[in-house]
Amino acid sequence: MKQYFYSLVILLISFSAVKAQKTITLADDSVKLGSRYFPGFWLSIPEIKPDALKASWIKAIEKGTKSKVRIENNEMTIFGAIIPDICDGSMNIVSKTIDYDSLTQLFVSVETTRDNFITRNSSEFDNLSKFLKKFGKDQYIKVAKDQLSAEEAKLSSLEKDLKSTRKNLLKYEKGIQSSNVRISQQNDKIKSADKELEIQQIKIENATTLLSTLSDEKARKAKQSELKDLQKKKKNLLKNINSAESSISKANISIQDYKKNIELHGATQKELGDKIIEQKQSIAWFQQKLKTIEAY
Repeated sequence: MKQYFYSLVILLISFSAVKAQKTITLADDSVKLGSRYFPGFWLSIPEIKPDALKASWIKAIEKGTKSKVRIENNEMTIFGAIIPDICDGSMNIVSKTIDYDSLTQLFVSVETTRDNFITRNSSEFDNLSKFLKKFGKDQYIKVAKDQLSAEEAKLSSLEKDLKSTRKNLLKYEKGIQSSNVRISQQNDKIKSADKELEIQQIKIENATTLLSTLSDEKARKAKQSELKDLQKKKKNLLKNINSAESSISKANISIQDYKKNIELHGATQKELGDKIIEQKQSIAWFQQKLKTIEAY
């Protein structure tokens, strides 16, 4: 219930933040570039990096013409740009960017004929306004998609880690089962060896007693050989018992290690589970953010 409440609070905050996020704006202004003042518009795009904005803007205004943008002191100039969405014929475009903490502004001044610039009162204003707002929206959508993709990659990584943790937990649990089977098998071997050892000990005692009563040399040698074989079998049985006990000891140590790892991985599994819940909420936030931008 506590986790559910925590998740709900985060979700509500997230959607509130989406509603409060900055929007794309367009404002007219006159900016001094070089020795001249150029009438134009400031397009404000939240969160985009200046370099990314410049690259996209240059690509947009170079499209459809062989003219190339000249860059000097952060000012971009193109002569003879052809953008039918704005107006018929070619135009000159002067622009620059300013970087702020949470957004980048793009100043755009469009000259359709010599000293004739598009302003709010121009017949081409609506077309330019739509063009710039669509450009800004496309850039912001790209930013939001990249952010969403990054969050989805984080989720994928967390889920991969969780899968690996669960796999390890299963391996440790199987390790405990295997160790318990080995302990049971070795205990059976010890019981069997103990019984055989009792039998061998009786045989050794009987052979030793009988040997002490024999006077015939040939019979004594035969009994001594038999006694030697019995003692050898006893030695092997003791060796087998020691080996089984050592195997049991190692199995018990393995079980302790497996249990420690299960405890650690259990805590990791819970932590990853919580992070995955939070990450899914984060993805929901960015998905809603993208939908909000697309609805501009």
